[in-house]
Amino acid sequence: MLNIKFSYAIVFISLACWAVYAYLTTTEIIQSQNKYAHIINISGKQRMLSQKTTLIAKRFYETNNQEFKTHLIELYDLMKQDHNEIVSQYLTFEQAAAIYHSPGDLKNKIDHYLILLSSFIHNGDRKTLQQIEKISFELLPQINNAVYVFESESNEKTKDLMERELFILIGTLFTLIFEALLIVIPVIRVSLRKDSELRQLVAGRTRELEALSVTDQLTKLYNRRKIDSILTSEVEQARRYHHSFSLILIDVDNFKKVNDTYGHQTGDRVLQTISTLFSSSVRKSDLVGRWGGEEFLIVSLEEDLEKVLVFSEKLRSLVESQHFDRVGNVTCSFGVAHYVQGDTVDSLLSRTDVALYDAKAAGRNCIKVISS
Repeated sequence: MLNIKFSYAIVFISLACWAVYAYLTTTEIIQSQNKYAHIINISGKQRMLSQKTTLIAKRFYETNNQEFKTHLIELYDLMKQDHNEIVSQYLTFEQAAAIYHSPGDLKNKIDHYLILLSSFIHNGDRKTLQQIEKISFELLPQINNAVYVFESESNEKTKDLMERELFILIGTLFTLIFEALLIVIPVIRVSLRKDSELRQLVAGRTRELEALSVTDQLTKLYNRRKIDSILTSEVEQARRYHHSFSLILIDVDNFKKVNDTYGHQTGDRVLQTISTLFSSSVRKSDLVGRWGGEEFLIVSLEEDLEKVLVFSEKLRSLVESQHFDRVGNVTCSFGVAHYVQGDTVDSLLSRTDVALYDAKAAGRNCIKVISS
């Protein structure tokens, strides 16, 4: 009797340790994924800003429109803030450090790009603009590589979770074998129930982790990482089977003013409300995600461009008619691009981006389309 009680105590303690270890392990990984979801988001935003600032700088030079200059200053401040955050907090990974420091030297290149932007904002000369265009072209593949490295590190963390799950499972099975050999059937049944609970805990945490890796935490929409993956797949499907689809890029107008006037918490609630409007309005076959900052991207599988434009107008009207707490009315600008054979992800996104800027230039709260 004493031996049975002692064995039961060993089994019980062992199972409790596995449960605690499973909880601590998955909690650690989820916290880590939170960090990587953020760094992937802001590094992806750096990629967009490196191209967006060049386009706005060129438009400012061509038109001398002070609105473009104001927008350029906002983008410059955002890019500088995100760059400083990456350099100061997220270069612990060896490959990322190699890209941003020696030999990749991406940090100095972005610093130089920001210096040129600052100089252009103050002087607006053609020579500086040409340097900006040249460096922007060179930065794109390097920032893409940095995003890939951060994604790879995130994947390594996920792989580590799977290995720990296997270790937990093996340890639990050994515990159960020991119990089966030394303890009577009623005790075995109790232990099997505990094992089932442990499996459910691990599986539940794994599902949380999988959902977290593809979900934007503020809006609960797909994050940029997931949208990139979906977009790559849809372009390949469209190329192979000769069908078409559309991208709708949406930017909340004057969102910086909302944050500056009412605070970031109010701004977050605005984004959450708009996300709810979009997610409740799209078809089941369409995909909507947060592209970064105050931008959203919808992948519409509708092949008829006119129907896509009607749908875009519905979304624009929904946002315009929505009353937002404290803020009142908010509007959005829409850029639409339609897939044509020969398109790549980059070419399609580029047209969508240009269409959005056309909407901004046309006074905001409107829809512009570039079909080919």
